[in-house]
Amino acid sequence: MTSVLSAQQKPLSIHFTTPTQMYQGESLKLKVQVKHLIKKEQTGHIQLALFNAETKQSVDGWFLNFFPFQYFTTIANENFETEFPFTVPNDFKGKFIIELVAKVDSVQDSVQDSIRVTIPTLIKH
Repeated sequence: MTSVLSAQQKPLSIHFTTPTQMYQGESLKLKVQVKHLIKKEQTGHIQLALFNAETKQSVDGWFLNFFPFQYFTTIANENFETEFPFTVPNDFKGKFIIELVAKVDSVQDSVQDSIRVTIPTLIKH
């Protein structure tokens, strides 16, 4: 597994873990945590965007990324956790990029990672 972690000292940081590869047709609930050092209660949002790594074109609809935008409230000493479900299409080949952007007022953090998609092999007995 590949871990993507942001520095702890940032006022807003996104933390998540992705697999290094996925199979065609595989579904994933991407677990994301937003940590913050914001003392006052404010509304923020986090957005997931998926791109074809080769063409840089959005694949959100193709990957069934139906909930790409979520709101959260900053509460002192509490982190926000959520999931973004999506499915790799059966006919997708190559790599795709996961991009997450969180924003509260003028404070923002963004992270990216790429995942390789492989074709499942059938084992005959």
